[in-house]
Amino acid sequence: MDLSYKQRTTKIFVYCILIIISALLQNTSGLTVEIGGARCFILLPVCIILGMGEDEALSSVLALFGGLLWDMFSAVHMGFNAIFMCIICFFGSALVTYIIRNTFITNFIYATVSILLYCLLYWLFFIIIKNVSGAELTLFSFYIPCAIYTVLVTPIIYFSLKPIKKVLNKPTKYLN
Repeated sequence: MDLSYKQRTTKIFVYCILIIISALLQNTSGLTVEIGGARCFILLPVCIILGMGEDEALSSVLALFGGLLWDMFSAVHMGFNAIFMCIICFFGSALVTYIIRNTFITNFIYATVSILLYCLLYWLFFIIIKNVSGAELTLFSFYIPCAIYTVLVTPIIYFSLKPIKKVLNKPTKYLN
């Protein structure tokens, strides 16, 4: 895509605003619906969907920004979200750039795998390693329900972000 400097700057600014809104929705109590104690990790699919179809550097930086916002609200795992999201979005962007097309199915499958991987890794690194009694059950009582909830919300996020991405990625035609 041949976007002008102003168009590219506008696109990045809008993406950052969308990530900030997602971080506020996710991390402010009462703004999202919790179903049976399961929370929706909105930032994961938002950063993945915004990053798919972009170049690897922009995708990584957007995900790093989203992960840092998420880490600002947490006291336990400083840096995990930023690193995980940066790596996941880099590979998602590279996958779309070099191997497969940027379609709904691609975004949905990649986001689903990423969400499940995030929940599993977080559970292993920050719950199981602490050796708390009954920690094994939190996978089934909290992390898997959160992953399922986030996966179910992913299509809504995709179809909400798709028109925004389409408008921002359209180069302006100049008349000479």
